[in-house]
Amino acid sequence: MRIGIIGAGATGLTAAHDLAADGHEVTVLEGADEIGGLAGSLEVQGTPLERYYHHIFASDRAMIDLIGELGLAPKLRFHATTTGIYHDGVLHDFSTPRDMLAFPPLRLADRVRFGASSALLKAVRDGERFGDRRALEWVQRWAGRRAADVIWEPLLVGKFGARAPEISMAWLWARVHFRTFKLGYLDGGFHQVYTALLRSVQERGGRVETGRRLAHIAQPDPAGPVEVTTEDGARAEFDRVLVTVPQPAFARATGAPEDDVLHRAEYLGATCFVLECDRSVIPYYWLNVNDPSAPFLAVVEHTRMVPTSEYGGRHVVYVGNYVPRDDWRFTTDPAELLQRYEPWLQRLNPDFELSWVQDWHFSRAGFAQPVVTPAYRESIPPHETSMPGVVLATMSQIYPQDRGQSYAVAMARRVVQQYFR
Repeated sequence: MRIGIIGAGATGLTAAHDLAADGHEVTVLEGADEIGGLAGSLEVQGTPLERYYHHIFASDRAMIDLIGELGLAPKLRFHATTTGIYHDGVLHDFSTPRDMLAFPPLRLADRVRFGASSALLKAVRDGERFGDRRALEWVQRWAGRRAADVIWEPLLVGKFGARAPEISMAWLWARVHFRTFKLGYLDGGFHQVYTALLRSVQERGGRVETGRRLAHIAQPDPAGPVEVTTEDGARAEFDRVLVTVPQPAFARATGAPEDDVLHRAEYLGATCFVLECDRSVIPYYWLNVNDPSAPFLAVVEHTRMVPTSEYGGRHVVYVGNYVPRDDWRFTTDPAELLQRYEPWLQRLNPDFELSWVQDWHFSRAGFAQPVVTPAYRESIPPHETSMPGVVLATMSQIYPQDRGQSYAVAMARRVVQQYFR
């Protein structure tokens, strides 16, 4: 068949790889100028690096298997990284169960209760049972109010803002249940996965075209071809189409009515700085900023996991956030935004000054974080659409997860198996 795939992220390229291997004529249309979607990369001193911090867990079998299939397994390493929490003006170690049981802002009884509630979430296998419960209410009851106030609520507010009280416990369960203490990273970056998938598609006669943002999709005759038009005016026909862009983009392209399920999902945008510094900024790989008044959610010093020698001696630091698309942190000029972040970076490291930053990069994405409320399940559309020739495989459909390379890969393979074979 002639198969069109909309989007060249993890889902789209994995599906294209599998479908091309099956002998189909595959064309991938990607709106951005690069492949990889939210795992797209830039370069730091000649080495590809993800625009938004990425790693995988030992539980991410779909991604690990794909890496092996592409011949990249020798480059995958799991690292024992460090985590900290910034609370009430102080940095606290939070890397191991021992650190958690010694966490000073909590009393011993609170620490034990926090540990027990986390162990419970690790033990529960079906997180969807928490779908209709609110995360803050659950942690206040089971982890205790003090642990909720110090640990969980600042993280939820930092990520979801005013929507934090509405977030489903299924979302928080997924964040705890599948995570492992060691983090996996590919020597040379995950960009290699996407270039290997691209090469695989091309070697089998497929095409991947960037700069082709979806404008319209229709199937006038249910038994006929699917018509796809991109914003540059190009038009193509396919026997089948797999759409991997966020629901709002698909809804616009199909002209779905306002009451259609496609319009129900809510998304936050993402903003992320990559700072190339001449020295270390924080003493951890990952630092949760547990202060709701802070303008960013987390600081990730990538070179606490990967040697600085990979990046010309630069210390690579991410400063990331999830915000509404009309928020000042999404709309402000990046140079000004970095200036406004400086006082907060100085709270994390009093010696820090912007002169440490030798170069910086800024990325923003409009649809990066679904807002997973108890009503979220009702906003998840089926893979089948109103057009017989069109299948939808998008971020919202990996519930109770909300994003992640491995879940995108797994969904791509499941959808190809179910709807294209």
